[in-house]
Amino acid sequence: MKKLLYLLLFSLTFTLVNAQESNEVASTDGSLTFSVLTVSNGATYSPKNVLAIWIKDANGNFVISRKVMANNRKQHLVKWMASSGNNSVDAITGSTLNNHTTHTVSWDCRDLQGNLVADGDYQVWVEYTSRNSNNGGAAGPSYSYTFTKGTEIVNPTIPNETYFINISLLYEPTGVGINSNPETSGLFQIYPNPAVNDFSIELNLEKPSYVNASIYNINGRRMMEVYDGYIADNTYVLNVDRNKNNSLVPGTYFLRLNVGGTLYSKKLVIAE
Repeated sequence: MKKLLYLLLFSLTFTLVNAQESNEVASTDGSLTFSVLTVSNGATYSPKNVLAIWIKDANGNFVISRKVMANNRKQHLVKWMASSGNNSVDAITGSTLNNHTTHTVSWDCRDLQGNLVADGDYQVWVEYTSRNSNNGGAAGPSYSYTFTKGTEIVNPTIPNETYFINISLLYEPTGVGINSNPETSGLFQIYPNPAVNDFSIELNLEKPSYVNASIYNINGRRMMEVYDGYIADNTYVLNVDRNKNNSLVPGTYFLRLNVGGTLYSKKLVIAE
């Protein structure tokens, strides 16, 4: 009788564990790099335009903004406003653009709280307008592309659209780890390291590149985005004031660098 009860209990436990594992959603660490050149539609204020690039999940829910160029005219980015509720946290921000140009952004697959999102389909959205779209004018051109975040590299060939050309997308799964690629030793240095308050990141780029520099804790949560943008100089220094970010308490972190879609990582120690 006891043996039968033991077998029944074991079977029930095994079933519950399997059910729990089957319900767990994978969350692969990775990075997305997206680039697009906007083309004028000849609207009222062309070539001046305001622009936003943001991420949505498969259900159409807003995840995070990556670029919002519209300090005083955000309301005219009607699709971005409806999606984000005017949320530009962690995004590149700036004023109205004088001309159409290439925009490159990255996304580290984290949400607004810095937590890694679940695997699945996500949408990159871009919208611009050169008219008062929120005051009776038509909405500006917009474009979206869906990719699958998971364990496979995504690097599609994307055809040009009427108002969006030279579109490129690269998603690469990766891990935020302690070991650095030996080839990165001359690419960037952190000093002092360990750091107490201020510290600097010295970049030595082979050529002008798009760069994102972000800091993560040992659990892979993004604690601080240091820089996101194009760097024209081969040598460039990013200065970080730890006192401006209370989340960087003493401990071990990792600085992850995205240089033109290639990822690098180094350990950073914050001391007492």
